[in-house]
Amino acid sequence: MEQNIIEIEKLNKFFMQGSRELHILKDLNLEVKPNQSVAILGESGSGKTTLLSLLTGLDRFQMGDIKIDDVSIKNLNEKELSQFRTDSMGIIFQQFHLFNHLNALENIMLPLQVTNKKNAEDLSREALDSVGLKDRWNHYPSQLSGGECQRVGIARAIVTKPKILFADEPTGSLDEDTGKKITDIIFKLAKDIKTTLVLVTHSKVLSERCERVLYLKNGQIQEKVIN
Repeated sequence: MEQNIIEIEKLNKFFMQGSRELHILKDLNLEVKPNQSVAILGESGSGKTTLLSLLTGLDRFQMGDIKIDDVSIKNLNEKELSQFRTDSMGIIFQQFHLFNHLNALENIMLPLQVTNKKNAEDLSREALDSVGLKDRWNHYPSQLSGGECQRVGIARAIVTKPKILFADEPTGSLDEDTGKKITDIIFKLAKDIKTTLVLVTHSKVLSERCERVLYLKNGQIQEKVIN
């Protein structure tokens, strides 16, 4: 029986808003198999981005457990969690999160430098080529379009060949045509590097490219199977 790459068990997350408690996720359960593509849909405020932040260890939860590749992330301290994230995950952000003082190649090299990869530059150039920006390696974010910045962000996310690729509204700040090109790149690269893909999105067009579509509502997951 194939082991799950992601296991969420009775996950709870709440915030305090003044004296009021906002219970965002309520005993949420989820299992994801390796190499699956999964879309998480939900209305604004439903907790989609919160769930992604918890899965990537960028935020902490109060109750329950998350296991990534059979590792319980609640038991990791901040240093261990950072290392685990670098080793096992790639993250594509809606707002790119590039460093303005670094050129495209330098931005992509960052996760490799954290792990002291000797061939970081060669791997980063290869990743840049895979998103069609081979000749833009020395351009800074301010010299690139939104679509090009997102391509750099994708290259940075896949350069370590992560076991799981997370994407938070990856086409949300792009026009329709650019968004389609970015979508094609993400799915092609996820297939090429044989990684699990978890997308948080408002886009039904984007979600329909995935094998599974999950709806987050009232702190719970509902699933629609795509044939």
